[in-house]
Amino acid sequence: QEALDCYQQACIHNPLLVSAWNGKGAVLYDMGRYKEALQAFQEALKLDKNYAPACYGIGNVYYIQQKMKLALEMFDRALRCDSHYAKAWNRRGNVLHDMGERVEALRSFDQALRIDPRFASAWNGKAGVYAHLERYSEALHAYENALRINPNFAQAWNGQGNTFYHLNNYSQALASYNRAVKLNPQMASAWHNLSLVLKKLKRNKEALDASEQAIQLAPNDPDNWTRKAEALKSLRRSKDAKNAEKQAVRLRQAIR
Repeated sequence: QEALDCYQQACIHNPLLVSAWNGKGAVLYDMGRYKEALQAFQEALKLDKNYAPACYGIGNVYYIQQKMKLALEMFDRALRCDSHYAKAWNRRGNVLHDMGERVEALRSFDQALRIDPRFASAWNGKAGVYAHLERYSEALHAYENALRINPNFAQAWNGQGNTFYHLNNYSQALASYNRAVKLNPQMASAWHNLSLVLKKLKRNKEALDASEQAIQLAPNDPDNWTRKAEALKSLRRSKDAKNAEKQAVRLRQAIR
């Protein structure tokens, strides 16, 4: 809030200061106030149509709103303004990956890493693409690079866990997921994955506990209820398992 107040004052005192409008947008974005962030970034662009950070900021808002085509357009615009903008290359990679354009996504992450070889998020993004392409050894190498640069990168630990899981290396997957939830106890997907691997290791009570953590964080995700049902079934709690299965079915129908 203090940072926002400073930028608001700067915008009032000098309404033609592009960096003040952009800074205001960035703070509002971090606060989750996306509509206001978008307005601030747009004000910055009105003052300087070639201001790459404002294009990048607008792209981030569209990305979080799942407006992928618009997000891609804004990241492309940011890169036309500044072709050495590593963050924009990285985000472009994220968008393309989500759109299923894996090869083009890899090119974007590689471009980000050419500019900044120590960009952990780009290594993580590249690893995610490799994992989707089932190029698991390359995925692990990229995750290792991300984690060497930033050992506290919970998302990369979670992704590394997924890769080990697909390779049937459940003990390593477990270690990675444990690290992810320790670093970010609010990451529902890591708790879900932890439940999955604990079930594989026949540690059913712990699998149940992990599924309940996932449900607490993301109660409307049917997969979390499925994990709970599986754990309950393994613990021979059939009535509770059926109730969890019913909830998973209800949620899947609601999604349709």
